[in-house]
Amino acid sequence: MITSRRLMKVKLDHIGILVEKIDDNVIKFYRETFGLEKAKNFHIKNDEEEINYLYLPFPKGDNYIELLAPVSGPSKEALDKKGQGTMFELCVEVDSMKEFYSEMKTKGIILCDSLGRPLPEEKPWCSIPGDDNKYAYMPTDKTYGTTFEILERNTWKRSTYWQQ
Repeated sequence: MITSRRLMKVKLDHIGILVEKIDDNVIKFYRETFGLEKAKNFHIKNDEEEINYLYLPFPKGDNYIELLAPVSGPSKEALDKKGQGTMFELCVEVDSMKEFYSEMKTKGIILCDSLGRPLPEEKPWCSIPGDDNKYAYMPTDKTYGTTFEILERNTWKRSTYWQQ
């Protein structure tokens, strides 16, 4: 007998794509091809990596493309290995990181940080400086090589990105 269990619902948030640099040609392509406007730039630098980001929201819905132009760290290594235009990650939003962590643990999956280090059950997320959202990643050995970023939004909502 097959039994089904109610799974936590997830929502696609964004798709991360690696680029060598964020310049006018790259921005023009996404604007002219998909009508993506209201670009928002971010720069993250810590002990482990440095990345330039550009968020480009779709004109319909609330999803966006995240362009990553890494300077150093694991994402730079991925860019060097796989090349520009490679999908770096699929990000899904969950309502509760703790509940998602527990659900994945029952499936033998332990969420990890962006460097692949397992996250502890008492704090199953990591943070980005200047952003109070909660982030975790699924280990790629369990996802057939796809990087899934898991996101629980806090006070930084999608609309926060596009406010001037």
